[in-house]
Amino acid sequence: DALRDARVRADVPRDAGPRCVCPPLPTTCPSIPADTPTFSPEPALLEQVLGLVACADQSLHIALYETLWDCVPNAIRARLDADPDLTVQIVVDNEDCPVGDGGSLCPIRALEGHPRVTLVADDRSSLMHHKFMVVDGARVWVGSANSSQQSYCNDANDAVVISEPAVVAAFEGEFQRMFRDRAFGPTAPTAPATGGPYTVHFSPRTPSTTAAPWFTDMIAAVAGARTSVEFMISSWTRTELSDAMLAARARGVMVRGVVAPNYINDAPAVALRSAGVAVRVGDVHSKLLLVDGEIVVTGSANWSASAWANNENSLWIRDANAASTYATFFNREFLRASVPVMDRDR
Repeated sequence: DALRDARVRADVPRDAGPRCVCPPLPTTCPSIPADTPTFSPEPALLEQVLGLVACADQSLHIALYETLWDCVPNAIRARLDADPDLTVQIVVDNEDCPVGDGGSLCPIRALEGHPRVTLVADDRSSLMHHKFMVVDGARVWVGSANSSQQSYCNDANDAVVISEPAVVAAFEGEFQRMFRDRAFGPTAPTAPATGGPYTVHFSPRTPSTTAAPWFTDMIAAVAGARTSVEFMISSWTRTELSDAMLAARARGVMVRGVVAPNYINDAPAVALRSAGVAVRVGDVHSKLLLVDGEIVVTGSANWSASAWANNENSLWIRDANAASTYATFFNREFLRASVPVMDRDR
């Protein structure tokens, strides 16, 4: 169902080592380069988030599906205390951040009483599944990580800071559609926003019962692959992409990937494994597709029909240096991942 496709596992990190300690908020604005991806479970991704909070001078516009750890909410409160001019606007999903829980289930709700914080919740059955933050209207942080110990400290996630004005404006427009207009449902199809090497799609689009444009574009990218298709995905239930990957493999394209444990036995992964494709199982929450070492697809959207109805973003990057960095991340996680038990003797 919809929640199964989008929800991560229980927020109990299996690795409770030092990297799961929430670092203090920087006292000064650190240098945070744009266009430089960060990854978890290494500390860099969380440090990037906290660094951006420390740099916020005028506004923080935050859209987060899950906020199960008090690390980032506490950092936001500390920044509010340090900067009397800062305003914070937050969009959450009511499934994982219920109204009236006072922060007991969703620590970011503990900020609601602050005079410079406003929080809006999506109460539809479909999810507000974004993970992005617009800082001072000038930079956007976007990735696959929820604001939880599980995402920051245990699962493989990716994120990047973008300063391209057209892309920042697109994310700010998406934020205001949800926050100001309270419009979470489908909108008329529009062209994706592009700036520099980035292209960003948003969903849901009308009709949300048919494949989102970012999904059909992914199928087309795999269909056009010449040398390699590599993937790392949390929730995957749609077989159109696995069908395209099998067709690519049949024409000589190398295909391999990592799938989260909850979905390794769902139809797409089973189809690939049955055909002999190297599909491993690992603690991954990324929604990453790499094609020919040239195209990167990431963002918040899982590869499921539920994602067509959720508020999602699909970020495309066409840059050789970025693709190389994401490929290094993929290779690391592929080597860390396990071969499924039933595939070991093949």
